[in-house]
Amino acid sequence: MQDNGTSNGQSPMAHYAQEAEKPEPNRPVDTLRDGNLKASIWRNEGENGVSYSTTFARTWRDDQGKWHDSQSYSGADMLRLGELSRTAYHRTSELRREHALEQSQEQSPTRETQSHMDFRKSRGAVSIDQGREHRR
Repeated sequence: MQDNGTSNGQSPMAHYAQEAEKPEPNRPVDTLRDGNLKASIWRNEGENGVSYSTTFARTWRDDQGKWHDSQSYSGADMLRLGELSRTAYHRTSELRREHALEQSQEQSPTRETQSHMDFRKSRGAVSIDQGREHRR
């Protein structure tokens, strides 16, 4: 029988609500792969704002089928690792641009609001309110 949270007197919904409140473990914002090689991109928030770092690993499976990461690479992995590094560099650049765009949108009026303000300025500070024209 599966425990659905009711054995301790909780309703199943209360159990699921508690599960949803648990903080998620730190996870990469993106993982890039080339065969058994992977680049994990991490978002870091610090005193100087947001930055991104990348870790590289070679994945392998043991005799029991469990996956592991290694930071040891063969000669044949080196060229692929270099290309994966280049791709990770471009992806972190994209993430920085996306973050900067989000920040600028939060700090400035929306395009629609800005366009409306520009239109009003172009009309010499004349606004039309409920069919009547007002001068400032």
